[in-house]
Amino acid sequence: MGNIIYEQVFKSEHRSFLFRQDRLYYMDEFPYHQHPEFEITYVISGNGKRVTDDFIEEFEEGEVVIVPPNLPHGWVYDKALCAPDGMIENASWQFGLDFFQSLEMFAPEFLPIITFYRELKQCIIVRGEKAKEVSSILHGFSDYTEPESVMVLLKILYLIVQSGDYRFIGDQLFDGNKIHRNKQKLQSIYKYIVENYHRTITLAEIADYANMNRTAFCLFFKKARNEPFVSYLTSFRLQAACTQLERTDLSKKEICFAVGFNDVPYFNRIFRKRYGVTPSQYRNDRQA
Repeated sequence: MGNIIYEQVFKSEHRSFLFRQDRLYYMDEFPYHQHPEFEITYVISGNGKRVTDDFIEEFEEGEVVIVPPNLPHGWVYDKALCAPDGMIENASWQFGLDFFQSLEMFAPEFLPIITFYRELKQCIIVRGEKAKEVSSILHGFSDYTEPESVMVLLKILYLIVQSGDYRFIGDQLFDGNKIHRNKQKLQSIYKYIVENYHRTITLAEIADYANMNRTAFCLFFKKARNEPFVSYLTSFRLQAACTQLERTDLSKKEICFAVGFNDVPYFNRIFRKRYGVTPSQYRNDRQA
């Protein structure tokens, strides 16, 4: 089981930020990590689960997220929600606090925007029409000249704050402290679930992955999540089923097996118990 990777971001002395755009196989996406730079991440194609600090939720293509310095984060792509060939694409912009220090000296008018980012203790995601505008600008970033790219980055940073059309991700502020070993273990378990929920995951298997015996693992997970592992895994699979009902044309039976359930009647029963409607009704309601 891997730990959080502390990434070293290399930036040319002739550039104020690092930009990269990657198209790669979904399993090759950079794992859960942290770094001392700010990061803007733009998902061009692919869907899955996003883990930021100790919060996990779905993400989808087109989203733009701002990550403050040192906050652990990772995007775990779900093959069932990506292109048939498993390829995904994303782009990121990384820059240090010195970027804002230089900007403050050059343009004190930008101080309210600089202050917002300096005080950021949670990831934020851009929403609504502003998200479409920002993603549209970012999508063609590789075509800009170097001077244009700096102006575009400043425009993006301004637009996000000026519009106020964003939401904070998670419900806890990141304290900036060194990540506790138990949190590393929990994040690694999340990643394992995202990558393997499509099939049967036994308690013995996940406990072995976490380098614990079954009893110790069950106690650890219940204390960390306030629910048993089996209950969490079932909820995770039901959420994945909802996503596939909304975003794919797969049949109810295909979705049942795709998210790790082995019995269609059981899937229908627990889905209705959780959401108050059958999978078919859920899909119809979302498409109405």
